[in-house]
Amino acid sequence: MCLAGLVAVGSMSGKSAFILTGLLVVALQGQVQASELLLARAWQDLQQLSADDMQGRYPGTPGHQKAQQFIIQRFNELKLEPVLPGYRQTFQFPTGFFSQSPGVNLVARRTGCTYPQSYIVVTAHYDHLAMAGSRVFNGADDNASGVAGLLYLAGKLSQHCPAYSYLFIATDAEEHGLDGAKAWVEQSPVPLAQQLLNINLDMISRGEKRQRLYLAGRRSLPALTSLPTRQHDKVKLVLGHDGRSRVGALSQSAGQVDWSNASDHAEFRRAGLPYMYFGVDVHRHYHTVDDDWQQISPEFFRSALQLIAASVQWVEEQQPSLFLEARRATP
Repeated sequence: MCLAGLVAVGSMSGKSAFILTGLLVVALQGQVQASELLLARAWQDLQQLSADDMQGRYPGTPGHQKAQQFIIQRFNELKLEPVLPGYRQTFQFPTGFFSQSPGVNLVARRTGCTYPQSYIVVTAHYDHLAMAGSRVFNGADDNASGVAGLLYLAGKLSQHCPAYSYLFIATDAEEHGLDGAKAWVEQSPVPLAQQLLNINLDMISRGEKRQRLYLAGRRSLPALTSLPTRQHDKVKLVLGHDGRSRVGALSQSAGQVDWSNASDHAEFRRAGLPYMYFGVDVHRHYHTVDDDWQQISPEFFRSALQLIAASVQWVEEQQPSLFLEARRATP
């Protein structure tokens, strides 16, 4: 090859490298922009789900139905597959000695590429409390934040084909007694043997002064101690809430909380599945009319979402055997 040819080849190689670098930068910028849009949308979702016109999302009310419609609309926007017609799993739950009320779980699926028959189940309850006269219990932290987090994860897992398949379940009647999660476990159209792990989001937006987001489940899944990401900005992800602990005197629920039974993950635990339960401590606005989105720090919520997403990425990198071996033969 002549010298002119060598120069031409060298020039083309440098140009190609420059173009490739530019494309990579554009791609990274696109990923950052997409992530920022998902975080901004999660904040909007939280506000809309905890608006006054949702009437506290109490089962059987017009506000409860409006919340269902909103979540279904978001499932559609995210192009999630319905597991059941209209994304709805209907069930009955007891409300008295001889009475029952209807409940509706909202269930969507994202099919994975590496282990499409193995499911990670993401749950967040969308119901809350009944109005007291004209006063609305908006339940911004409890649990509009968790549902917004569920939708955020669905969006994150839409940016690429995940390793596992995911079920996103907005559960109903959690406040009454975990009835929606119980209905799913007992009547699931997806065999429980294919459901490897429950990720439950319940109250994820109020870190208060300690700026802590707790992750419970280490007893059911000891490998959680190897999670690589434990802090984002000022927010710390703390492994805890695996047993009973005292609640601060400022809350209305002064006493002890049994965290292993405190939310929907309890029904999966009883069925033998390992779980990851993300949540904050009980705070002074828990189950009061002051649990509004205006009380939430957007910065804490954003950091909490990114810590949860990093934890889900860790899940994506694990083999199914890790979760199968963690399953218990009996509750």
